Amino acid sequence: ESFPLNPADVDWIRMGTTVATNALLERKGERVALLVTNGFRDLLYIGNQSRPKLFDLSVRIPDVLYEEVVEVQERVVLCRDDCKLDNEIRGKNEQKKTTTGDKIEVWKEVDEEQLRRDLNVIKEKGILSVAVALLHSYCFPDHELRVGEIARDMGFTNVSL
Repeated sequence: ESFPLNPADVDWIRMGTTVATNALLERKGERVALLVTNGFRDLLYIGNQSRPKLFDLSVRIPDVLYEEVVEVQERVVLCRDDCKLDNEIRGKNEQKKTTTGDKIEVWKEVDEEQLRRDLNVIKEKGILSVAVALLHSYCFPDHELRVGEIARDMGFTNVSL
């Protein structure tokens, strides 16, 4: 009020807060479940295997941000000529092109019935937010998109793909 400003003169406004950072640091906010490809339950816990202090006896592993893990029964395999995967195993399924131009084989479609059962279990625990991280979804998002759709249909309020 003390400084007259014509709104037409404003091109943009930038505002920053620490609300999200504080919520992470204080471990406040929504309870979250992580949905990953079957067999990769500990993927984010293991991380990238970097060990900057290899001989430190008091290494502290950071807490994870999720409370539960659901292993989604699905499998997508990246097809590469330089892969040493047994060729008798690979090649039995139709190869599909991806968004990156790579080729994949879908070895197992999403088991939707099992997924719904697993999501019901975490929903009964009061968890309504899920983060989905399936193998090779960066180039073949179909399975991840389907999992997200099912979660939303079941009433999960926050679905991160």
